[in-house]
Amino acid sequence: MASQTIDILCSQCGAFMLRYQKKGSGQLIKLYLDRVVEPDSLLRLKTVSNKSDLPALTCTDCGNRIGLPHEGGTYRMIKGSFRRKGVK
Repeated sequence: MASQTIDILCSQCGAFMLRYQKKGSGQLIKLYLDRVVEPDSLLRLKTVSNKSDLPALTCTDCGNRIGLPHEGGTYRMIKGSFRRKGVK
């Protein structure tokens, strides 16, 4: 299974949200915290074990919500709230 590094951008304001190591092709439905490359603020969430302790994934610039906490240290991404861009 091929992997690629992608940037996740807010669809409302275009702000950079995070850099992610995506495996496989297709849509980004679940975001696994152990595959987040940056920023450091999200890297610290890897140690959170309880879903209720995870905050919603929101844009730091405009407050647009792009992901909701899901089980097992993952986020369920909200379709249409983010854009992805391949990193070269």
